Amino acid sequence: MGKLIFTYTDKDFIELNREASRIELDVPDDMDINEYKVVCIRLATAMGYSSTTIKKSFGDLVYGGEDKNELKELLNELNIKNNNKKTKK
Repeated sequence: MGKLIFTYTDKDFIELNREASRIELDVPDDMDINEYKVVCIRLATAMGYSSTTIKKSFGDLVYGGEDKNELKELLNELNIKNNNKKTKK
């Protein structure tokens, strides 16, 4: 089992903001790149990045034969809304 860890090291930030100073995710050693991307998105969400920033940075989250319903469930879990809906003319 691997670990993906984010730690704030700025003592002033930790004392002033009184929020999580360490986020640790246990991940399988044999993750593929798509699974790694999902974990990175979860970490970015936990760190407080906005859904807009996450979508801009990570782009399209659907690959090849992935189930779009599973992706929608993940986005709902992370509270990320789809802002790229096509408008009808």
